[in-house]
Amino acid sequence: MKRLLVTSALASMLCACATATPTGSTASTAAKSPQEAEILATVDTFLLAIGNHDDEALEEVLITEGVSWIQTIKPGEEGKVQPYTNEGMLEPDPDADPFIERYWNPTVTVRGGLAQVWAPYELRDNGEQVHCGIDAFDLVHLDGAWRVASILSTMEPDACAKLMPPSPAAMRPRDGWKETRNE
Repeated sequence: MKRLLVTSALASMLCACATATPTGSTASTAAKSPQEAEILATVDTFLLAIGNHDDEALEEVLITEGVSWIQTIKPGEEGKVQPYTNEGMLEPDPDADPFIERYWNPTVTVRGGLAQVWAPYELRDNGEQVHCGIDAFDLVHLDGAWRVASILSTMEPDACAKLMPPSPAAMRPRDGWKETRNE
């Protein structure tokens, strides 16, 4: 359970990248450019890796030297913003079970080799909705590929009704989950 909370929160966290001229923002799951498609594919790979506990795939897209930040928010109560090292996401947890974390309506901004993806998300475990929130991913283009540098994430158990898209078809990543099929 500890790894589920830490990894889902880390998977949800992003640092803000200053962006003077964004290359695109979108109100759908479709990418507006090949570069944006690569960035969203990296976020998809990260979420699948963290949810499926696939450390090999996670190492490919995560900058382990980074720090991510998580905050739990409930009505009338905002928890303390907590830091987590990205390296900690790779620590083995024999009790970890797969979970699903999907996002929708991503806003993507890019400037040079820095990018940010900001999106509402939902976390499901054992078929049940656990919480929703906002994930903000900071990405860096290194060695020809986009990699996740840090994540800012809110965990809001009471925000799902307000944040959910009209249809699950708007969510990504669509396929590749070990936990349950993506409906």
